[in-house]
Amino acid sequence: MTADDKPATSETPPPSPTGFDPAGPPAGVNPSGPPAGFNPSGPPAGFNPWRVRIFLLGLVHTVGTSCYLSIMAMGPVIRGDLNITAAEFGLFMSMVFGAQLLSALPSGAITDRMGVGWTLFGSMLTMSAGTLWFALAPSFGPALAAAFLIGLGYSFVNPATGKGVMRWFPPAWTGTAMGLKQLGVPLGGLIGAGGGVLAAYMEWRGVLWIAVGMTFVTALMWLPLTRKPHSGAGGFRRMISDLRTVLTNRNMNVICVSATLFNTGQSSLFTYMALFLKDAAQASQPVAAMGVAFAQGTSAFGRVGFPYISDVFLKGRRKGITVAIVMSSFFVCLGTLLVNPDWPYWGLMVMASVMGLAMASYAALVLSMTAETVPSELIGSGIGYNAVAWSLGGAAGPPLFGLILDQTGNDYGIAWAVIGAVMLVGALFMWWQFREGK
Repeated sequence: MTADDKPATSETPPPSPTGFDPAGPPAGVNPSGPPAGFNPSGPPAGFNPWRVRIFLLGLVHTVGTSCYLSIMAMGPVIRGDLNITAAEFGLFMSMVFGAQLLSALPSGAITDRMGVGWTLFGSMLTMSAGTLWFALAPSFGPALAAAFLIGLGYSFVNPATGKGVMRWFPPAWTGTAMGLKQLGVPLGGLIGAGGGVLAAYMEWRGVLWIAVGMTFVTALMWLPLTRKPHSGAGGFRRMISDLRTVLTNRNMNVICVSATLFNTGQSSLFTYMALFLKDAAQASQPVAAMGVAFAQGTSAFGRVGFPYISDVFLKGRRKGITVAIVMSSFFVCLGTLLVNPDWPYWGLMVMASVMGLAMASYAALVLSMTAETVPSELIGSGIGYNAVAWSLGGAAGPPLFGLILDQTGNDYGIAWAVIGAVMLVGALFMWWQFREGK
């Protein structure tokens, strides 16, 4: 039994997130309690998760994201080598999110039973295999299948890391911890953007071989944190009951509808940012990849800064700040109508930075809202359900964007405006329907 598996000894636990009662199990939940190893009151005395655990949680996001976003950043090179259209290239990201869509609910339930360590070990091995397959793919079909395998591996990352945050960190700081581990996503994007730059100087398949090695090493780092899997009382029947509890939660359904619309924007942003700068502004491959890096950088700032603001200044309230961030995306997207080849490079970097901050900074806030909405022992299943939603948006966004480009003669401004409008609808729906208990 590791330190994170020991129950807290404090007689008076600190305030807990909405939807969780440390004094006893929620109504309808088996009174035998949550799975062994879950600590709803925060870490046990003497255990500091801010040292190694937060690094490892962020690392899986970093290397996992770098696998598929390096493919997006190398888009112009890969398109030429595989001889595919912009719409076909967009299908790579759709396959990543499509795989996550199919496996989202099972991945959450598996996380609740297998534990954080084994889940993330298997996730990284699967992503390593998928990235290797993509690097060896000779044509569009095998590359598309490899993208699906990459997405399948990544589908376990959010449920497992989210559960790790809620198990290992004090309740008053779960938003900040969620933001810090989500920092791995834009950091992975920065590494992916670096892959786009490297593709101008070396073969793109070699760049992916580097990603294969990074992901495999990360898998091995999780082996010491594995524990005996928890089968759960009632087996399969209990799993179905747990999923029903999550699927019938009103606030969860509101979050998921909004997340679907939100992620049409984020997935389109990181799929088409490099192509947007190259086609609409006539930027070079390195400059286009640098734009992706700037978007990821400001996204990283927002993913940590906004949850910290909600923890410290808003006392855990997350609805208002989430809605405000996403609503701003619409107005930022309208600004892309002005982009043309006469723009200076610094202006393009500013535009990319603002788009990253507005369109890709909400994830940690939404994940925190999700984890705080469902019963504590079902956090993995709750985040898995949320993954269904953002996978739907992620699968729909790039093809929609590509279709608009094909129908408008590559008018990126119109495509961004439509995507921004979709995000605006999601923000307004959350503002109208989500009932915040804090």
